[in-house]
Amino acid sequence: MKRIQTILSGVAILIALPLMILSGCSSSAGIQGSSAMMDEGAGIQHSEYVIVNNPKVARGLQIVDIATQFKGNLLIADVTLVSKYSDTEGYQYKFAWFDGDGIEIDAEGNAWTPFTMYGNETKTFRGAAPNPSAKQFKINIRLRD
Repeated sequence: MKRIQTILSGVAILIALPLMILSGCSSSAGIQGSSAMMDEGAGIQHSEYVIVNNPKVARGLQIVDIATQFKGNLLIADVTLVSKYSDTEGYQYKFAWFDGDGIEIDAEGNAWTPFTMYGNETKTFRGAAPNPSAKQFKINIRLRD
């Protein structure tokens, strides 16, 4: 019986440890919104998702809309956030752009941009792809340092 408990404890640690490491490593990332537009023959396929890595940021901000379009041959992204707090809070955001194969374009060229969200405010952020090869984007949002 003691051996079974030891084995089960070992399995629990093996399962819990990677989860703790992952949650610890990503806690400063905040929330991420992502979208992709793919030309599938006659029409354009659009998909989007939101990833939450920091519970405090997720409690304070919500991505309520992600819209993408092409202007000329450049991908344009609009991301709308709403503050769920009644207080003022400082954040930073940065767009990352990816080609059709999912390879990041100009990773070093994207800097964090500070912004302030006032209580219950709604704000839309617009980003433009650095070149025509961008087909997907991701916006990362974190607490301001």
